[in-house]
Amino acid sequence: MQNSDLSKIIEAECSLNKLLPVRRLQQSPSGELIASAAQWSQLVWAEAERQGPMPLSRDELKWGFDLARRPVFVCGVHRSGTTLVRNLLDCHPKLAVLPSEGTYYTNLEQKLKTLPADYRLAFLGMEWLRRLANPINQPPYWLLGRSTIENSPYVDFARYLMAWWNEVSHDEGTQWRHTAVLLAYASCFNGDAEMWVDKTPTNERFLQRIWQEMPNAKIILPVRNPIAVLSSRKKMEPGLNLRQALLDLRMSFKVAVEQSKTNDPRFLLVRYEELSEQPDTVIQQLASFLEIEYSDILNIPTVAGMLAGANSSFKQDAAPGQILKQNEHEQSRELSEIELALLSACLGKLAGKAGYELPGIGFLRKFYLKTKYRL
Repeated sequence: MQNSDLSKIIEAECSLNKLLPVRRLQQSPSGELIASAAQWSQLVWAEAERQGPMPLSRDELKWGFDLARRPVFVCGVHRSGTTLVRNLLDCHPKLAVLPSEGTYYTNLEQKLKTLPADYRLAFLGMEWLRRLANPINQPPYWLLGRSTIENSPYVDFARYLMAWWNEVSHDEGTQWRHTAVLLAYASCFNGDAEMWVDKTPTNERFLQRIWQEMPNAKIILPVRNPIAVLSSRKKMEPGLNLRQALLDLRMSFKVAVEQSKTNDPRFLLVRYEELSEQPDTVIQQLASFLEIEYSDILNIPTVAGMLAGANSSFKQDAAPGQILKQNEHEQSRELSEIELALLSACLGKLAGKAGYELPGIGFLRKFYLKTKYRL
C-alpha cells in the first residue's frame, strides 16, 4: 500500500471530521459537508480499486453464504422506535447489524436502475462509505474507526464490497447488491455473526416480497401511539408530507394487525411504550424471537459498538447509551384539531386493534376528510 494514497485519504478524513456536527443536525447538511464527504469517499474508492477486491478464503465464503440466508428486518414507520430496536441489537456477538438504514427496497434499488451498469458498484460503495462515516448527522461518527498511515478500514470495506459483489448470486429482482454491502460490513466488523439485521422504516410494505425472496427472514415491527408518531414527525420534519405520513401509518398498522393474527413465528410486534417502560421484558422477547442468548449488552443502545444517543431527538442533554422512559422525554402534542381528525379518519379501527385509542370521529366527517385529502 502506498503511503501517499493513504495520506490523501487521512487529510480528506480530517477535513470532513471538522465539519461533522457536535450535536444532531436539525436541518439539511451544508453544501461544504456534502462536498467534503463526496471527496473523501471518492479517494477511498479509488484506493480500493487500485488494490483490488479483498481475497476471500473458502471458510469466509461459506460463512458469508450462510450469513446471507439469515436476515432480520426491523421495519415500522419513522419515529416509531425502529432505531432503538436496532441499537439494542447492535452489540450482540451473533448479529451483524447494519449501523445505518439499509433503504435498499425503499430507495437504492430504483436509484441503481437509473445508473449505467458499470457504475452501480462504485455508486453503492461510495454511498455506504459516507454512511459509515456519518450515518445520521449526529454522533457517533467513523463507525469503522479512523484511517492511519498504515491502514484504512474504509478501504478494507470497499475492497470487501468488491469481493462479495463478485461472489453473491446476481439474481434479478432480489437484493443481492444489498447483500454484498451487508457481507462487506460484517467482514470488517463481526466475522462471527450468524444473522444480519437491517433497519429501514416502511420496509413492511415489501413484506411479501421479502418472504418470497428470503423465506427464513425474521421481521420485527415496532409500533407506537400514532399521535406521538405524527407529533414527533411534524416537529422533526418542517416540510412533512402529511398525507404520505398518514398513509405510511395506516399501512404499518394494517401489517401489524394482520400479521399478529397469523401467529407467524417469523414476525414479532414490539410496542414502543412497552420497550421504553419495561425494556428487560421486551428485550427478553427479542432474544427469544431471534434465538440468541440473552445478554446485558442488549440493554445498552449502541451503534457499531459505540454508545448511541438516547431514544429522543428532543432531549438534547440526555446521556448516550440509555433507554429513556416515557416521562423522561415527554413531548408536546404538535397536532392541530384537523390533523388529529385526519389521523382518526385514516387509521379508523386499526389503531384500536393494535392497542391505541384515537378520538372518535363521525362517519360523515370521516368520509368527507378521507375524500378531500385523498386518503
